[in-house]
Amino acid sequence: MKIEECEIYEIIKNSLPIGFTLADEEGIIVDFNPQAEVITGYLTSEVIGKSHLDLLHGTTDREACPLFRFALQKKQQTAAVETNIKQKSGELITIVASISPLFDKDANFIGGIELFRDITKLKKLERERKNILPMFAHDMKNPVITVGGFISRLLSGKVGSLTEPQLNYLHIMKDELKKVEELISDFLEFSRFEAIGYSPLQSAFNIEDAIDHQIEIVRREADKKNIQISFEYPNTLIPVISADGKMVERVIANLLDNAVKYSPQDAKISVKLNDWNMEVQVHVIDEGIGIIAENIPYIFDAFYRVSRDSEGSGLGLSIAKAIIEAHGGKIWVKSEPGKGSTFSFTLPKG
Repeated sequence: MKIEECEIYEIIKNSLPIGFTLADEEGIIVDFNPQAEVITGYLTSEVIGKSHLDLLHGTTDREACPLFRFALQKKQQTAAVETNIKQKSGELITIVASISPLFDKDANFIGGIELFRDITKLKKLERERKNILPMFAHDMKNPVITVGGFISRLLSGKVGSLTEPQLNYLHIMKDELKKVEELISDFLEFSRFEAIGYSPLQSAFNIEDAIDHQIEIVRREADKKNIQISFEYPNTLIPVISADGKMVERVIANLLDNAVKYSPQDAKISVKLNDWNMEVQVHVIDEGIGIIAENIPYIFDAFYRVSRDSEGSGLGLSIAKAIIEAHGGKIWVKSEPGKGSTFSFTLPKG
């Protein structure tokens, strides 16, 4: 049996697992599929001939509708947007939609297609996660600080003398508690970045001095493993750039800490600062264990750790990425197992 083109269209439209709306050049709804009825609460018979803007977006302003914005810009490709629409009940829901303006052969706008799905529940869960987890971490931090204070008091001898084994146990407890406090601090910092975003507080920043300072801080741990750290930079470089110094120093510290942590005894670490057109480049090169190729795409993801034995929260590199990208820079890694890693980032000079 031969299927006519109009039948194929109806079969595809009605079988789509997502909402489908077809509107003309005036924004009047021409077609609507069953899934769109489920999402919006409107029957097809109730929406045909009605204004897409007024009915679903609750406005008559064309600029408020992504479809018309793309049409005015002559964007002929499909674009994904996240927006709110109004259900028949009056409730606003959040959808993610693929918007495709339609143009005739003379490039005249003749309407558009919108494919969409309801993500309201997902957004609600995301908001709850962003609210609950920081509260949980904050509530954990207070007792950890309190316990640390009591341990320090015991170690000071102010509440009586202790035996050598007791002192050793307390020192171990204090060290482990410090690790927990650092994990909580990382998580709280990450939560703030994720919840409200991060905008750099930029001012004049001497990146050469900052690297020197961070190398001196990490040198104590490096000396324990007899690791040598060198710093190279061109004499022609003007090291003062515009950046959020405190946050960029955090990135440098994280990369140096990781380099020392994952380098073997008697290894070498090189830090290179380069001038590259309108940017500065920083490279931290180690002779550590390296990263296998399958892990590299995920190394900057939040909570990602190469193995279960890895120390830390898995948030340091994720926070570093957020900081660098907020400055308009880039961060990446090149690595080979057994031969070490090179973590690099760029920052605009201006």
